[in-house]
Amino acid sequence: MTTAQIQVVRATRADADRLGSALAGAFVDDPVFGWLIPLGVERRDERLRTFFTSMARSYLRRDKHAYLAGDGVGAALWSAPGSWNLPATEIAREARPSFRAFGGGIIRALRVQLEVEGGHPKDPKHWYLGYLGVAPGHQGQGIGAAMLREVLAQADEAGTPAYLESSNERNLPLYERHGFVVTKAYQALGRGPTIWRMWREPTS
Repeated sequence: MTTAQIQVVRATRADADRLGSALAGAFVDDPVFGWLIPLGVERRDERLRTFFTSMARSYLRRDKHAYLAGDGVGAALWSAPGSWNLPATEIAREARPSFRAFGGGIIRALRVQLEVEGGHPKDPKHWYLGYLGVAPGHQGQGIGAAMLREVLAQADEAGTPAYLESSNERNLPLYERHGFVVTKAYQALGRGPTIWRMWREPTS
C-alpha cells in the first residue's frame, strides 16, 4: 500500500468497535499499557479492546474527530481546539468498561489519567491527539502519517497548534517529522514508564 492509496475517513458512532480493535492491536506492546494491563494477565487482548472501544465510544458520542485508515487497521482520536478535557460525567458513564479493562489496577490507571490531564497545556487552544495507532503488521506503511495529516492540515490552515502525549519512544520520530517537539519527559506516577509531552506550532 502506497501513501497515496491510504484512505482516511471520519468515523461514525457505528465504528466504535473498529476503532477499539485497531487501537488495541496498536497498543499491545505499549510500555504504559503494559504497566497498567500487564503482559500475561487473563484475557489481556479483550481488556485492551474493552478500554479502547470505550474511549472511542466516548469520543464519538461527543462528536469529536475519530478517524479510521487503511481499511480499519489504523485509528486516531482527536479533540478539536478547546474540547480536550474528559468530563467527570464521561468517566462515570464508562466506569464499568474501565473496571473490566484494568481490574485491580483501576486506581493506578485513574491516577495516570489525572497526571496526564494535570500537565496538559491550557492555552493557547489547540488540537489534541488523544490516541493514534496502527495494528501490527501494517506499521511503517505511512498509515499513521496519513492520519496525522488529516488534522494537521486543518490546524495549519487555521493557524492552530497541536499537542499530544506519547507513551512509546518508538513513535517519537514520526511525530517529530510532522513538526512536534518534545516539551517534557517524565515517569508515570514517578516510577512507571516514560511519557513524552509534545507540542506543534502551525506551519505557514
